[in-house]
Amino acid sequence: MDLYEALEPLLLEGDVAFEMKISGIQFHSGKVKKGDLFVAIPGLTTDGHEYIADAVRSGAAAVVGEKELSGLPVPYYRVSNARLALARLADAFYGHPSGRHTMIGITGTNGKTTTSYLLRYILESAGITCTLIGTVSNRINGIELPSTQTTPDALQLQQLLDQSRDRAVIMEVSSHGIDQERIGATRFDYAVFTNLSHDHLNYHKTMDDYFKAKARLFGQLKEQGEAVINSHCEWGARLIDQLLALDKNVQAFGESEWNELELVRVISEFPLKFVIREGGEHHEITLPLPGVYNAWNAAAAWLTARRMGVKPFTIKQALQTFPGLPGRFEIYRHPAGARFIVDYAHTPDGFQQFLRTLSTLQPKRIIHVFGFRGNGDPSKRGQMLEISTAWSDLIILTLDNLAGVEADHLLEEMGMLADRYGGDRIVLIQDRTKAIEYAWQQAGADDVVAITGKGHEAYERNFALPAASDRETVQYLMDRT
Repeated sequence: MDLYEALEPLLLEGDVAFEMKISGIQFHSGKVKKGDLFVAIPGLTTDGHEYIADAVRSGAAAVVGEKELSGLPVPYYRVSNARLALARLADAFYGHPSGRHTMIGITGTNGKTTTSYLLRYILESAGITCTLIGTVSNRINGIELPSTQTTPDALQLQQLLDQSRDRAVIMEVSSHGIDQERIGATRFDYAVFTNLSHDHLNYHKTMDDYFKAKARLFGQLKEQGEAVINSHCEWGARLIDQLLALDKNVQAFGESEWNELELVRVISEFPLKFVIREGGEHHEITLPLPGVYNAWNAAAAWLTARRMGVKPFTIKQALQTFPGLPGRFEIYRHPAGARFIVDYAHTPDGFQQFLRTLSTLQPKRIIHVFGFRGNGDPSKRGQMLEISTAWSDLIILTLDNLAGVEADHLLEEMGMLADRYGGDRIVLIQDRTKAIEYAWQQAGADDVVAITGKGHEAYERNFALPAASDRETVQYLMDRT
């Protein structure tokens, strides 16, 4: 374990030897124990350099940071990028664990979670044990662990990879995770690109910046690594061109004959039946998830599994028996005959795909419940509401996570957007559980009620009804009826 070697490419100043014994690595000063190495990270809200003295008092044996400092009672190593230093140090400390697994990283605006669950189910059906790291939960060595963010911080990620005894690791890789170097030292056998559409522009500023962040994942492929990319998406086509120019191994899926996997046609959306072509073989697939967008998710999983050597028959059988996943198109039956559907859709493209799929059910009405997040991308809110009004008969606007933003501010913005896009068809109800209850009271036979934006996620604060999530709110209303 040569931590200095991991640090050296980023080192601006510090001792030329790294001979002290380090018992652990931390970037939260409150977790530092005697003998630990403390990495001071300049954060978005707090700066780890302000806590160096606390870390030293707690027993830190050495400190790594970006700022020019002197007079510390322990060795200090100044680096050009503390986040990347943390990733490299953690990777070295845990013995480069990504090299011990078949690593699969899945990135894209939508579909990461569903694709990862589909791929895990396929691989496990083929006898390949899988670790899953992502939005809903982390599953390692057959044990479910809670997940607090799509891509764990660099230290936790290397700890999880080190703990895993599974043959394959499937990771959802977010643009934030890439940009913040959480995967900075991780190498992948397969990198999968699902799609790219409007999201996170409060963070990345432009779609081009957002794309460049996603594309960085493909620079972390192992020497024989392969890129699996959706050519049907214009950003995927652009990524393919870039990687081919670098002589990378690219496997494409799309609607063109030149793709390694071609989506030939969709027979029906609910239930989902579609035909794919791989080489000279055509396969008709039945998947117990509705919507064309899930055909694309299944195509990504199919092609990745095939590159790993899984036979078509095994993949087809796994897709046909897929048990679903939490918070994605979960259906609940209303006593009056309406269908309540909880889903994670939270982007303009996600709304378009999800609500269009609901329309294929030919409901009497589509009632749509959703809200805005305080820390979300404000530039997409008008688009989301415009799309909702195009497909929905009644819209109930409510609040999502406030994330430090005043509720009154969000409600005022919702009111202005409601006047602009929907008028009388839009109802504003601040309390999220009461908004769902209102939809419950309004729903009649053959209506479809869509509750989007949170899916599996727990509420971050208490609401009027005794429920901790959208799923629990619907279940509470069912039990009370």
